[in-house]
Amino acid sequence: METTTPPITGRRGMRGLLSDLNPRNIEGPRLPLTVFCLVALLAGWDDTALQLALPEIKEDLGLSLTMLGVIGSVTLVVTNAAGLPLGYLTDRVPKRVRLVQFGQVAANAGDIVQALAPNAFFLMLGRALGGVSRLPNDVAQVPLLADYYLPSSRGRVIALLRMAAGFGSLLAAPIAGYTVKVYGWRTATLMLAVMAIIVACLTFLLREPRRGATDRVAGKARETDERPPPRFWEGIKAGWSIRTLRILAISSFVYSIITGLIAMVSSLLAKEDLTLDPFQRSLVLEGQMILGLIAVPIAGVMADRFLRRRPSLLAAVQGTCTLGIGCLVLALGLFPSIPVFIATNLLFSIIAGIQVPSFIVLITQVLPARHRGIGLQLTAPFQLAGGVLSPVLLALTDGMPLRYTLLSLVPLVVVAGLIQFTAMRSVAGDVAAAREAA
Repeated sequence: METTTPPITGRRGMRGLLSDLNPRNIEGPRLPLTVFCLVALLAGWDDTALQLALPEIKEDLGLSLTMLGVIGSVTLVVTNAAGLPLGYLTDRVPKRVRLVQFGQVAANAGDIVQALAPNAFFLMLGRALGGVSRLPNDVAQVPLLADYYLPSSRGRVIALLRMAAGFGSLLAAPIAGYTVKVYGWRTATLMLAVMAIIVACLTFLLREPRRGATDRVAGKARETDERPPPRFWEGIKAGWSIRTLRILAISSFVYSIITGLIAMVSSLLAKEDLTLDPFQRSLVLEGQMILGLIAVPIAGVMADRFLRRRPSLLAAVQGTCTLGIGCLVLALGLFPSIPVFIATNLLFSIIAGIQVPSFIVLITQVLPARHRGIGLQLTAPFQLAGGVLSPVLLALTDGMPLRYTLLSLVPLVVVAGLIQFTAMRSVAGDVAAAREAA
């Protein structure tokens, strides 16, 4: 893949910010980013329908809150158990684009299984199939983007991808909410899943980039013959030796216990305590998507600038955003009302729009290209352990008012945020080491 010197970015003032936000100033091929953005724009509509219809699924299949937690945790366990092997496969296979192509198609087939599920077992089976099938795409996508685009542009690349996904959700929310309300959650999910499969076929247009080429250009290193693919334990040891990655992996143990629970309990609270129907909940989701669309591109630009000037600020962003989530959960638990529900969900979308791109950029920058596939999955065992504990926490609070379930999650959010702050000391050194290893 040919690369050239990127345009100067990071200029001060509004003109400099607008220049950085312009996708044409991203150095690299146009097709991969276009395809990934189109897939992100349309391929998640079936998941939006399932998210909005969670209370209706609970009633239709006669599930308890604990059973919902078990289904979510089983999916989390299965997907995280497959994370390290798929990361290892990503570092070894010559055609990573194949993982993206077949993973996208099979993942949406899992949503079709959920739409047709007659009971909790098949719902769990569909969720596990969708999660495991989507994982090859999720595992291979970031290493591919890192090899398509220079390190100085990755923040904006990730932000544009997130922006496309957010715009897709913006369109999907009212459509999915309305179809769930009128036709039921099964019909809505089935229609959107078929459309997602058609869109996923665009990934068959992608070609494989050279592994680590953009890192060598950024580090001004000479082109060398590619070394043989790393062995399994070699990749794990290389990733675990990176202090920043260790800290983020440990914090993900705590984070994985509470992230899914917060979204699920908040959605149930909106239905059972605040009596919001699917269409009304979709309007709140619509507002979240709009604010996310505003926050994500700015977050991408700031991530690129932080890496050039002071990389430790990316770790500070992670910790600050996590503590901000804790404050929102506390507010909703203490004052459960429609205005507070709307305000906390809108603010949460801004925080997520800032946090997610900076997290992905941080991980790709501290990992050498040769170990990026398995290194990105080093958080999987910790998320697996956290997922196992999630239904235990729900079981302890089952039968309690949902607001108290939310309040019980706040201390865990605070712990995760404080752990993330400790990565500030090591980010700059780990980024430099990754460039040298390319």
